[in-house]
Amino acid sequence: MKIINTCDIIKSVFADGFDMTVWRKYAGEISKELPSKCENDAKEYDFKKDVLPVLEAALNADKIDFVSKSFQIVVDTLNANLSKLFDAEPDINIILYLGLCNGAGWATTLDGKNTVLLGVEKIIELDWGDETNMRALILHEIGHLWHKMNGHLYIPDFTKRRKAIQQLYQEGVAMVCEHILCGDNDFYHQDKDGWLDWCCENETEIKREYLRRIEAKISVQDFFGDWCSYNGYSDVGYFLGCRFIEHLMKSYSLKDIASMNYKRLDQYFSDYANTVIEQLKPEEYHKCSNIWNMRSQPLADKWLDEIKSGNRLVFIYKINGEFIGEGALVFDVGDPDYTIPDKRIYVSRMIVKKEYRGRGIGSEILEFLISKAKTMGYSEMTIGVDKDNVNALHLYNKYGFDKVLFDGRDEQGEYFKLMKRI
Repeated sequence: MKIINTCDIIKSVFADGFDMTVWRKYAGEISKELPSKCENDAKEYDFKKDVLPVLEAALNADKIDFVSKSFQIVVDTLNANLSKLFDAEPDINIILYLGLCNGAGWATTLDGKNTVLLGVEKIIELDWGDETNMRALILHEIGHLWHKMNGHLYIPDFTKRRKAIQQLYQEGVAMVCEHILCGDNDFYHQDKDGWLDWCCENETEIKREYLRRIEAKISVQDFFGDWCSYNGYSDVGYFLGCRFIEHLMKSYSLKDIASMNYKRLDQYFSDYANTVIEQLKPEEYHKCSNIWNMRSQPLADKWLDEIKSGNRLVFIYKINGEFIGEGALVFDVGDPDYTIPDKRIYVSRMIVKKEYRGRGIGSEILEFLISKAKTMGYSEMTIGVDKDNVNALHLYNKYGFDKVLFDGRDEQGEYFKLMKRI
């Protein structure tokens, strides 16, 4: 891995301001390919209006030094993190340079070598010069290169639909790689002023709107780029892409996903976008109870009464309107049959239709229930599971349900009661 920091050169050669002839010479000394590569990429811009003001604002010694210092801190500790994704140190270049507003980060090829280009002018414009943002930027672009080295980064035969799927796919894989490398699955450098909370709360709306635009052949540019926004929030596509890839990872490895073809990705995204977990209304309960074959009518009636009273929340997992799975929460009731104290929330039922098992749906429902309990202010969750239900035990253990609160029997047989701090 080769690290190139040109900040000192930038301060020296552009001390009197920006000049295109000087810039071409400076860029050509980094790589003979770089000047034409940047200029071709910037052809769509109005240079005097869109590019030059950003360059002139960036040619500030203090700002450049600040970016340079953060860059050096991040790259000095980079190898310790790369082993989480790469079997050996990757053969890549990381270059901090002055571009033509070609992007704060650009995963590309330069002189036949995989390269991360970091544009000082865009980093300064976006105020991403601190260590946190610099680390996120570098790890994200390395994620793109990992994708390229381990699968198919590009989808051929571009159509508007293919381009939209590819952009979501590329940024989603890179975001997941960034999370792996930084060790934090909830980290998004865009998370300011409630950005992440808003994305999580509106995930269903976001994915459905993205699919609607794909099917209507409408641009999805609002979802990407700091200069665009969807409902007032920029870069929502990075969140959506990450959630889509995380959804696939419940059934596939990241390397398998990195090699998926367009046809599969398109179908998987359509299924994902048409998937919804929503609270069951009392008047819809008969649809659910009929599907799951309730053991007795009195039990079904008891559950319906609890739903109406608000002591039982039932959440339905649906794909294209079809009931696929269910998760139910009981809370604030201190159920003496299960020795549940007040203020502990209990997962009373979680089931997935047989033909849909093995697709990660159970994981998604459980994650939703845990998240719901957190937002309701609970710090513990309890769940019951039959002792011989190996798959369910494996799932619950995976999500941290490992403290046995109770070991006994009911009319269905022997079971465990597990607890998790949330």
